[in-house]
Amino acid sequence: MSDRRGMSMPFRVTGGRIAQTSGTAKITEDLRHLLSTRLGERVLRRRYGGGVHARLQDPNDHTLRSLIRREIEGALRDNLPEARLTGPLRLTHDESTLTIAFDYTTTGPTGNAAESVALTLPRTS
Repeated sequence: MSDRRGMSMPFRVTGGRIAQTSGTAKITEDLRHLLSTRLGERVLRRRYGGGVHARLQDPNDHTLRSLIRREIEGALRDNLPEARLTGPLRLTHDESTLTIAFDYTTTGPTGNAAESVALTLPRTS
């Protein structure tokens, strides 16, 4: 379990207050936000993002999975060091979307927690 705490992503107001998330749910939200952000999209943090958007038109093969894994590992190392990939990436795609699924662990004061995440990104034509 992680002690990470902060406002929820996506941003929302609940009961007149800014919604807050903590623990592994916060890391999962931050991970989804990180990987769905394009590199260079954040003005003051140009290196923030997963880099996956640049690969949306590439064919689904071993090389693509290796490149995406390397980019995700780099994004986690630089921006979300509490999370670490533990297994192979699972990529599925059709004509309009690319889905990236993987397992990761979170480190925190009470030990490691294993989690899974799937992120679906639209493919542009």
